[in-house]
This record gives sequence, C-alpha cells and structure tokens, in this order.
Amino acid sequence: MNVTTVRKLVVLQAMAVCLWSTASAQSGDTASASAPQGSPYSYRATVYFDWYGTAFEQSGGFLNQIGTRVKFELAKQPSRSWKFLLDVRDRQNMTPGSGNQVLLYNVRLTFDPPSNPLYFSVGQMNLYDTAGIGQLLGGIAGFKLGSALLVGGYAGFEQQIYVSKFDTHYQKFGVFARFTGLRALSFSLSFNQLRFSGKTERRYIYAQGLFPVRKLLYVFGNFEYELGPDVKREDRLSRLFLNARFELSRYADVTGFFSSGRGLDFHSYVLERSQDPSLQDRDLERFFYSEQYGARVAVKPVKDIRIYVSRQESRQKDQGISNHTWRMGASAADILKSGVSAYGDYSFNRGTHAESDSFYLSLNKDFGRFSCYLSFADTYNGIRFASSAGAEPQIIHLDGYDTLSASVFVPLMRRVTLSAEYSYFLQRNANEHQFFVRLVFRK
Repeated sequence: MNVTTVRKLVVLQAMAVCLWSTASAQSGDTASASAPQGSPYSYRATVYFDWYGTAFEQSGGFLNQIGTRVKFELAKQPSRSWKFLLDVRDRQNMTPGSGNQVLLYNVRLTFDPPSNPLYFSVGQMNLYDTAGIGQLLGGIAGFKLGSALLVGGYAGFEQQIYVSKFDTHYQKFGVFARFTGLRALSFSLSFNQLRFSGKTERRYIYAQGLFPVRKLLYVFGNFEYELGPDVKREDRLSRLFLNARFELSRYADVTGFFSSGRGLDFHSYVLERSQDPSLQDRDLERFFYSEQYGARVAVKPVKDIRIYVSRQESRQKDQGISNHTWRMGASAADILKSGVSAYGDYSFNRGTHAESDSFYLSLNKDFGRFSCYLSFADTYNGIRFASSAGAEPQIIHLDGYDTLSASVFVPLMRRVTLSAEYSYFLQRNANEHQFFVRLVFRK
C-alpha cells in the first residue's frame, strides 16, 4: 500500500471509532442510542470492521481485503424534524497493484417534521424506495397531503456510490407520489428522465407496491416501462415483477411469482461479465435474460415442521429456451428441543437446455450465547451467454459448483458482535477457499 492509501484508511477508521465513541458517550444504555437528558439531539451509530480473503488452490494465489463501514444518524429531538444520515464504506485491497476504494451510500440532510407538510432532502442518497431511480447526488422536495400521501420531485446527477471522480454528464430528474397506509400498505409511482451530456437517454415510469389483505393475502410488485416512440420493441428496457403469498390457514400457504425478465440487450456489462463470471454472479442471467413464473406450496403438518413443493417455469424467448423445475424440500426447527434446525431441498431440472439436478442441505444450532450454521449446496451446471460483434449471443455451459459453508455468530458484549464465515467452492480446476470476518459496534 502506498502512503496516500494508508492515510485514507487510517483517517476513515479513526472517524469510525470517534463516531462510535461519541455516540456511546451520548447515548446511555438504550438500544436507540438517545442523547443524554436535556440534549436537543439523539444519536445512533454502527461501525463495521471487515476482513475478506480468497485462496485459490490451483494457482496458490491469495487475495484479501479489509474494510470499514460507518452508519451514523443525528436527529433533532423531540420532533426529529431534522435528520442527518451518513453511510460510508472504505475498502482496501491488500494485493499488489490494488488501490483503496471509498463508497458513499448515503450522505444526506433531511427535513421531515410530523406537523409540517413540507419535505426535502439534499446530498448523496438512495431513492429506490421513493422513485425507483437508485443513486442521486442532488435534492428531493415534496409536499405531504395528509399523513399518508407524499408528492414531489427530484433533480441532480447520477453519481455512483464508487467515489473516484465527479461526473456531471449524467443528469436525472422526475416527479413522484408515494402512499403509505396501515399494515405495511404502500404504493409509489414516478416519472423519470435520464440525460447524458444534455441529450435524453431514457424516459420511463416506475411503480412499486405492497398490498396486504386482511392478513390473508400479501401482494408485492414493481413495474418499469420505458417510454418513447423511437425505442425499438426488442430494445425496450421494461419489466414486471409480482409476488403474492396467500395464507390458506395456519397449516398451509401458497406463494406465486412472475418476472418478465429483460431482453438480451440489457446493459452491455451483463454480457461482458458473463465472459468471466464471479461466484457472486451465478444468478445474473437467470434474472435478466429469462421470463420466470411459478408457485410454491408450504404445508405444516405438525409444529416446527414444514414441507415445500414448488414448480418454476423459465423461458428465454430470444433463444427459444424453455426449462422447468420441480423443487421439493422440508424444514424442521428446534429438533427434539436440541436447538438444532435443519433445511433441505432437491431440484429436478428439465427442459430444452436444463441444468443438472441439484440439492441443498443446511443445519443451524443455537447455543444460547452463540449460534453456528453449516450448509452444503450441489448447485448446477450453469448456462451463460457469450456475445461477439455482429453475432447473436451464444449459449455456453459452466462446470457445476459445489459449495460447503460454515459460519458462527457471537455477541462479545452487549453492543459488540462478531461473525465469521468460511466457504469452500468446489469446481473443476477452480477450487476456492473464502473467509469473511466482521466485527460490529452499535450505539
């Protein structure tokens, strides 16, 4: 590491410790980390210290990374009209030639008094819950119509969370409405426009909602539709996702879902990453390339035991691929009062280009003071898509993955916890050991 990188890392870690210490000193023993009596402010802070490592058996190489994440909230008491949110992460790759990386998830100041109809927020923020547009560096303003409905607009730059440079080429703005009701009822609708160097790149509407019906039916969905007559049908980046859960009784429930998927044109990086996918990208094409729908039935014949049966259809329309999967599984909680819980399933994959059958097994043990988790997954022979200039995407096959994982969770003190994970990925000529350790401070 060079001197500049070390300084950045030390400064962020020092800031994390200072924020946590400040919040600790001000918060007393309450879980909400409230300020001392007489203070006009309340504080809440969480600090994460992470270490991540990967060892490659064939090459003998080793990659490791350390990271610090600070989540800090400062609010004015008692109305909490003003709130400052900070959520920033620093990642340092320890391998030669790698650098330091700072990520800004949220750095925003918000004005949202309960008794005032005005609302605004400025800074770097995440607007998936409001307008479905992701990251924004700018401002959002709204007006509350009663206690449930908020209408407003936003404007700013599409500044990515990776802090490398300030880019003003991408501008974004739009209008939105958000409704929040009882029993988690919520609905949002927005019109969004993205511009690049002064020219419109995309216009689309986005909607998202959660609709509970008498504690029997829960429906969640989101919808995105690209606007513009000049957009070709095969290039239109639009999608629909629906998930519904129906409680037949306390002994049985049914869950159904539908995902329209997206065309093979969806953002070139998807195809590019397919050439050399990482283990974390194994489901990338499943979501973006395929239309999927299915249903799962869960039955609870006796206390603490559930049996699952599901059917899933998957269609990749551009390539004429149609696959289907039957999955059967069962779970048992606190077996014979031992604190051990178990889950397992088996998938029968059939179709035009079906993956191999797969299974998953897991055990969890709660020891009271700490808990541990063990799992094994015999996954699949994955299907990917490769593309070259002037050619249609071609199907390629990857060797199957087997994964052995173990983790432990230990509360060291009232506000300090430790978690550690180990995974062994078995793949032909590509076995990997992965390690992850996290220390969390909360105040």
